[in-house]
Parts: sequence; C-alpha cells; structure tokens
Amino acid sequence: MYLGFGLDLEETFSGEFEPIAPYCFELTVHKPAGWWWSTPDEVFESGTCWSATRFNGKLLGLKLCNKGNLQKPLIAYTVYSNTDLDAAEKQGIKGMLARALQTEENLKEFYTLSEKDDILRDIVKDLYGMHTIGWPELFPSLILALTLQMAPMKRSNQMMNSLITEYGDQVCFDGKTMRYWPSFEKVVSVSAEELKAKAKLGYRSTNLVAIANSLKQGFPSMDELWRMDPDDAKKKLCTLRGIGDYSAELVMPRSGFPLDVWSAKIFNILFFGKKPENSREAIPDLKKAAEQRWGIWRGNAFVYVLNDLGPLSKRVGVDLTSF
Repeated sequence: MYLGFGLDLEETFSGEFEPIAPYCFELTVHKPAGWWWSTPDEVFESGTCWSATRFNGKLLGLKLCNKGNLQKPLIAYTVYSNTDLDAAEKQGIKGMLARALQTEENLKEFYTLSEKDDILRDIVKDLYGMHTIGWPELFPSLILALTLQMAPMKRSNQMMNSLITEYGDQVCFDGKTMRYWPSFEKVVSVSAEELKAKAKLGYRSTNLVAIANSLKQGFPSMDELWRMDPDDAKKKLCTLRGIGDYSAELVMPRSGFPLDVWSAKIFNILFFGKKPENSREAIPDLKKAAEQRWGIWRGNAFVYVLNDLGPLSKRVGVDLTSF
C-alpha cells in the first residue's frame, strides 16, 4: 500500500472568484448525483469544499468557500502546498481553479433554450445555477473514464478505490486528511500485471499504463485541452490507448454527449417514450437526436438530466434511477 502517513501541506496563497451569475456553488462542486469535483475523498460541509489536486506534479490542498449567492456569486479559495510556489505557478493554479469551477461559463443561452424544451424546463428549475465541471487534472479523469467502461457502478467504484488505496497519495491540511489519485509517474513505475492483481483492473490495466506513459512522454494538460477546439481536443484524447468517443466525452463533457448502455436507456425514454430494444445500437440515433435538439448545449443537458433523475422519474412516470 502506497499511502503512508500523508503529506502535510501549509497555507500558501488565497484569493477570490466572482463567477458569472447565476451560479450555485453547492450544486456545482457537490453534484446531486454524488459525483465529486476532484477526488472521492473530498469533504463538503456548510458551503465549504476541501479537496486536492496536482499542478505541475505538485500535490495541493484546496479549500473553496461560498461567500455569495445565486445572483451575486463569490468563491473564496485557499491553496495549501508543501513547497514554495512562484508567481507563475500561482497564476497557473488560479487559472486551473477558475476553469475547473467553470466561473466563466455563461448559462444564459442554455437557460433560454431550456424554457422551450419539455425535458429541460423543469430540470433547470430544480438545478438552477448548477454549472458543469472541468476536472482540475487530466489523469484522474482518464482513470474515471477507463474504470467506467463496461462495468456496473459498484465495480467501477471498487477499481477506483483500489487504485487510490494502493497507489494514491494522502494529504493533510486545515484539519482534513484525504486521499488523492495516483500520479501518472507512479503508474508508469508499476507493471500492468501488478495493477491487474492489486487494483482488479482487468484489461484496463494495460490501457492505464499506456496512458500514463503517453502523459509522461508529453501530452496536453487539461488546461491546454480546454483551450483547444472541442473537436480537436476530443481527437487528441482519442489517440490515447483505450480512450474512444465515450471516454473522451466523459473527460470533456462539453465536447459531446457521453452515452453508455445505462444512460442510453434514460435518454431513449425521454426522447422516444420507451426503452430501446438494444441500448448499444440505439446510441448513434440518440446522439444525433441530442445534437438536433440541444446543439452545442447537449453536454450541459446531459449533466443536468443525470443530476435530476429522482424528480424527473416522477414527471415521466418511469423510475429512471433503476437502470
């Protein structure tokens, strides 16, 4: 087991963001469906999120506090580190946080579209001010994408937990202790056979080691991918072993509509009023329908739908949470 006692981090710098309104901090960093913002171990209490990430290989602790409201949002952030950070690093970390928190995402056009859409109209009322996310770091998002492939959620969670426990890091700051994802440098040093045995990754172990090597050899960071045209970023991600359309769109939701067998059932009911005869075969038609209906906002629509399945199930008369 790799975790050890944990790396002690000290407060290094702080600042504030004024996101584009409407902005709901809680719904953005603490999604109703249970997805984390950066690491499964992060803590959310009374409008404050403690989390962790890496920047240029350095482990960081993060404290994000809601200081505003829907129409006048304000987020205070504090960064913790065990090394000095120069001015360029601080500016880079600030930019990474702004992107990952989607502080510049303007939802006005999406909300205007939603007012006329039978599916989204009530969902937007339920989740008003929720912004999508832009994963602080690339490698953890690729781990998520790989472990979600061809596996039920229980199995995916088992693989992710094993990876973090066996090969991840642990940080201590501001009275919190949490685990964080393995670095690609750590995974490069491990054989696919060991990953398969200890983390129960199956065929994914070979793909994960190959991805880690690609990142070590030089691959755009998440910040760099977000500055690219979405289609170009998706194509770049698809050059990684084991990453196809579905996985690339999970890593960067704005680039498409990341349907799998499970979510295809949900959207087939929403679009066509019935379950598909074959979920996998239905995916191309569903992606086309989503693009025709929501255009460039289909990624946002996807996130909104999957975070409102309980209330949505009552409205459509089908338990969409049971698939």
